[in-house]
Amino acid sequence: MLSGQALSKISLVVAVLIGCFSPSPLFAFDARTPTFVQGLVGAAQFSSDDLTFAETSTTDGKDLSNMPYIGMAFQYPFHGENTQIGLDGSFLFGWRSKDTRIVGVNNQITINIDSSLWLGDFSAGLFVKHTFNDRWRTYVAAGPAIMFGEYSEDTADEDPQTGTAENFDTTDSAFGVGVYARGGFDYRFGYNAYVGICVRGLKTNMEFDGAPEASSGLSGIQGFLTFSRHF
Repeated sequence: MLSGQALSKISLVVAVLIGCFSPSPLFAFDARTPTFVQGLVGAAQFSSDDLTFAETSTTDGKDLSNMPYIGMAFQYPFHGENTQIGLDGSFLFGWRSKDTRIVGVNNQITINIDSSLWLGDFSAGLFVKHTFNDRWRTYVAAGPAIMFGEYSEDTADEDPQTGTAENFDTTDSAFGVGVYARGGFDYRFGYNAYVGICVRGLKTNMEFDGAPEASSGLSGIQGFLTFSRHF
């Protein structure tokens, strides 16, 4: 369950990005140029030090730096036909979890650690796209990004000899701003139907308190398979 602090940050992010994503032409039903909407499915690799969380004195920490990632993106052109310039925006979400079981000397104590992490980011920038032979489209985009995330850890210490157990729960949320850049291509295989690939880089100042070796910010790279159409 999300903490109150995380919910307040998400509400702030949504309010800010509604203003970024709602220029009047974007919602004009008589707009001459349709919006290109992409569904993205892929994975992300972040810097390992920034997402390796300290757990107990018996472990070296838990690396959660690679994870599946999904999301939606759109491109709204301001100008051009074969070569277009316009607004690029996206919302992406990633998650990762791990379970660890540690047995002490002579089976005196057992430690079960359940760790989970989720990350989300909004971005809004500009893109340049070019169409070849009315089927292939290549594009690059860049701009600011807002990122948030939450790490949770449930630890259970069990003593088989006495039958006693202790549970500890910790939560660590973080928020940051930064920049993104992405590039990719799409192939039109049917009427208003496209498939493609996309690579995206992200750099922010977000830092988790529970990652003791973290640098001054979180950065990573994401790769996606995209499914797109005009709306």
